[in-house]
Amino acid sequence: MGEVVYKFTRAGARSPFTGFRWRQGEWVEAEGDIALCANGIHACRVEALFRWVDDELWRVEVDDVHGELEGVVVARRARLVDRVSAWDAATSRELARSCARRAREIAEAHPATPIQKMADDIAAIAESPDPSATALSMYCAAHAADEAGPGGYAEERRRQLDWLRARLAL
Repeated sequence: MGEVVYKFTRAGARSPFTGFRWRQGEWVEAEGDIALCANGIHACRVEALFRWVDDELWRVEVDDVHGELEGVVVARRARLVDRVSAWDAATSRELARSCARRAREIAEAHPATPIQKMADDIAAIAESPDPSATALSMYCAAHAADEAGPGGYAEERRRQLDWLRARLAL
């Protein structure tokens, strides 16, 4: 039995980069040399979820892990175990809006900075029908926090991770 981690996919259990269509419960095996960002099946631990937000979140069992970097693991084999039902379009939008609210709070505390414009842009992004709106809202909110002061980016990413952990009971 392998280790259970997480994998975000596009709608229909499609890998975001390759378009591969996963089937729940079926093992998938990568051919060739396995390496991070090059080849293999990529998944992540909870602490890396904020980097990979997409339409669906799955628990995935990985086997024959070849590497890990900042919570991202690459393995030779994997299978989708079950979908995290708490992650859906409404929850995704809720997270995007929480990032917009946080950016607005930062802007109110730093009125003479470009953060005002950033907060306006993040609010517009958070309401976009585009599925990538949540990931973009998260990224932009972290940059707004970084503009506010040293360590802001990391602090905002921790807030987003805490939000995901609490909201999804991970």
